[in-house]
Amino acid sequence: MQYHSWTTDHTDAWRDLSNSILPMDHRFRNPGRWRAELTVQESGGYRLMRWDQRGDRIAARTPSHVRRVPGDEHYWIVMPRQGVYTVRHGQDETRTPPGYASAMGMDESCWLSVPESEAYAFQVPRSELDNHVDSPAPLRLVLDLNTGLGRILSALIESTHVERDNLSDHEFHAVCDRMTELFCMIVLKDARPPEAHLTDVARLVREYVRNHLGTGKLPLAAAAHALGWSPRHLRNALHQTGTTYRDLRIEETLRDARDVLQDPAHSDLSISDIASRAGLTPTWFSSAFKSRYGETPRDFRRRRLTEIPAQSEPGGIRDVECDDRRPRQAPRPPQPRLIGPDRRA
Repeated sequence: MQYHSWTTDHTDAWRDLSNSILPMDHRFRNPGRWRAELTVQESGGYRLMRWDQRGDRIAARTPSHVRRVPGDEHYWIVMPRQGVYTVRHGQDETRTPPGYASAMGMDESCWLSVPESEAYAFQVPRSELDNHVDSPAPLRLVLDLNTGLGRILSALIESTHVERDNLSDHEFHAVCDRMTELFCMIVLKDARPPEAHLTDVARLVREYVRNHLGTGKLPLAAAAHALGWSPRHLRNALHQTGTTYRDLRIEETLRDARDVLQDPAHSDLSISDIASRAGLTPTWFSSAFKSRYGETPRDFRRRRLTEIPAQSEPGGIRDVECDDRRPRQAPRPPQPRLIGPDRRA
């Protein structure tokens, strides 16, 4: 096992050291007060690092960095002991506080915020995980290290660092094998929806679809990744609840389209615009909508927008939630009976 230790108070030295491991662009909040310590243990495909950083930095993996050094042979487990480790991929942000670990690949562009902190980073050969786990692609997870296997993994990582002077190459490699096995077991557990929560799967998928309509992020793989599961496990879980991702997506998409069609605030949107928001062609959208609600989108909109003004008048009908049928008319109140003059007088 090779073991290295560095201490530096120069940002340029840190930049060179960090880039020798994985190229990135670096920015420092207060370069004049920067100080960091880094230790690295490595053998074969494993690398265990610990840093103690005094000062905030931001690092970015650009497409140019990824092309030059893909970094696609490993996953990284980052375990903060102080400070919150933040990674952003586009608009998706992952925050990892102490007591948790961030697990992801570094083979795509991303932005990292590393405040004044202490943290461990364990580099795991990707082949080890891919051979055992049908993981989301790309892998992005936050692991709970406070109980169970997570707590054991955390203690093992720390102990391996503490005993760095007393481990042979063979011993270090054997311990890393055990840590990788634990990591695979945690990822496998987190990637599969618990049996007791199968009834929540459909609800979570419906919420995801509603929140991402019009964003182009509705493929099964994207939904599974956002929910922290693998596509296979999500597909199987929905199957056990008697539905499919496609059916839920279409149902929620049509419900959203129905709400937009009957909303006067969206009356300027064309049927084609609404179909595009749903990710459907206008012809397919019209056919699916009519099959679901019994009217074409155009006829449904015309009827609903005609009814709404009348319902808003005093004494009008209040249709709280439009169901799949035409609302019934309220019964007409009984008319008073007119009684003529009493002729008995």
